Amino acid sequence: MTCTPENNTIVSACDNGYAIGVWLLIASIRKSGMRHPILIGAYNWTDEWKNDILKFPGVTISDLPITDKRSVTCSKPEIMLQAQTDVVTWIDCDGIVSGDMTESLQCPDGMINIRPKTTSEIQELYRKSRLPNENPDMIPSKVLNIWKKDVGGLETPKYNHGFGACLIGLSLPRNRPFLEKWKEQMFKVLPEDVSLVHDGSIAYFQTDESVLNSLMLFHPAAPELKPNYTADLQDRAHYIHFGYNPKPWIMWNNYSLWRFDLTLDIVEWAVENGYAPHCELPYTFKRSNKTLCTLLAPFSKPIAKFRKYKRKWFK
Repeated sequence: MTCTPENNTIVSACDNGYAIGVWLLIASIRKSGMRHPILIGAYNWTDEWKNDILKFPGVTISDLPITDKRSVTCSKPEIMLQAQTDVVTWIDCDGIVSGDMTESLQCPDGMINIRPKTTSEIQELYRKSRLPNENPDMIPSKVLNIWKKDVGGLETPKYNHGFGACLIGLSLPRNRPFLEKWKEQMFKVLPEDVSLVHDGSIAYFQTDESVLNSLMLFHPAAPELKPNYTADLQDRAHYIHFGYNPKPWIMWNNYSLWRFDLTLDIVEWAVENGYAPHCELPYTFKRSNKTLCTLLAPFSKPIAKFRKYKRKWFK
């Protein structure tokens, strides 16, 4: 099944602190010429940010309940289920697209478009829970046993690796029950006030992503993988995830700095076309500050740690 852009809803969600990330993501999508409808889950947003986002064509906002005290990342299946198109594609709001990704976001009927984790990712993610004699390229047995028990499905895992959850495409007609199961499973195995990282859990430390992986490996009705995930291939238009802190609207880091010019192209396009936000742009979104951002980038890691502990101390 070939899906037109108008029949594939791009969804994302965040709290007010990441609204500028949504603004940047949508600006990159519209600058690239992508015609997909966009649905944003807004948790405790100000009216000013809602108005800024709604300036872009084809955007809808759905308010998330503030009574839900879990990290907003746990709302992925909830907001995906609200799409009214045959295909829905979740994209993390702390990223941009480099161009028209319409082809890479195609999702055949009944399948899931998702990135398999690399062996190096598996090695690093699970190094603390792996037994000495276990294959370092595979998810440890401790984790798999917990997932199998909690899911109550297959006896052996369907895959020997996990999946990233920053971009997830699903054909909806056949996969709504799977999204409902993901939503239900998060309520079952995660604390009701879980943060972005579930500290102390070897099986669910990545919260929504861990739960999704447990279902992909052990749920009998998990969707089949779309062959050849291409949304991260740099020889074509692709998704760029600013996964490391601080985010570019706070401070550029050594990992993200090489995307400075591309990001500023997007920011400047948005401003020139009448999509400027209500607030003053951060210094990191001004091209005249490139030298300053470059000089500060090596100090981003300790600053990110300080901001993390500050949030813990004063929450």
